[in-house]
Amino acid sequence: MKSRFSHPTRITFIASSDYPIIMAEETSTVDSRSHVAQIKINLRSWSFFDWLFLWGVIPAVLFVVYALPQSIKNNFFILDTANLWGLQTYILSAYTHSELYWHLIGNVAFYFVTLFVIFAFENNKRRFRIMVMSSFLLVPIITAILTITFFRILGLTRTSQGFSAIDGAFLAYTIFITVIWIVQNAFEEFDHPELFAGKKIIYYACLVLLIIMLGLFVFEGITFGQFLNSGGQNTNGIAHFGGFITGLITLLLFDIRTAKRKKFDMIWSLVTVIGIIWYVNYLINLSNFKG
Repeated sequence: MKSRFSHPTRITFIASSDYPIIMAEETSTVDSRSHVAQIKINLRSWSFFDWLFLWGVIPAVLFVVYALPQSIKNNFFILDTANLWGLQTYILSAYTHSELYWHLIGNVAFYFVTLFVIFAFENNKRRFRIMVMSSFLLVPIITAILTITFFRILGLTRTSQGFSAIDGAFLAYTIFITVIWIVQNAFEEFDHPELFAGKKIIYYACLVLLIIMLGLFVFEGITFGQFLNSGGQNTNGIAHFGGFITGLITLLLFDIRTAKRKKFDMIWSLVTVIGIIWYVNYLINLSNFKG
């Protein structure tokens, strides 16, 4: 059986409503042209509703909530770890800001950057809609529960607000979609060692690089989840990490269900579990220090 690496240059065009893909193989020039062409196709593929809702409505909601009287935000929007039954705050707190610079502005700017990358590189509309729904609805609830649980274990009370947990989910999505975009269908090839006939060293070297890459991916989430002092206030690291890891796991589950790259998903699952264990250890050490 011939290795696919011996084939001449081949360009494959695939078109569908959810998967408009142009794939180029074997030649870097053709590959770069196909990537540029795909970005143009992707940017034109989004509906007017997608552009309006994500680029207009969501930021507008954040600014409208910011403009509300602080007393209303304190009573109905901001998460208070001492109040378990303020259930509406489990979601509303993720869309609430009391500081314009740099809390609200910084979160919106970060959101726009990640959203542009997603719009440029994403060509799977089903994955996109699942990620958007989970980021806007599931992430706030999960991060609120994590925040309440962690600080109650410490015996501390604090308030929490801000869009950064959702930004964390979008960061995971952005890194994932960028990696998939760069390598295209290379991850599927790891499930077929026969394609590397006579080039086993390349196969194993690529696997090692894949492990390192995914490890760095999860490490970014761990770094994003650290409790840091910003502007005289401590960031809610567990909410950041919760948003990132929720986005990561959502993408992983979707990939396992729909894609054909078992080795990639297996390694991804492993480094995700290791990352969670590492972060839990970080929280334990932090709680011991606080204690």
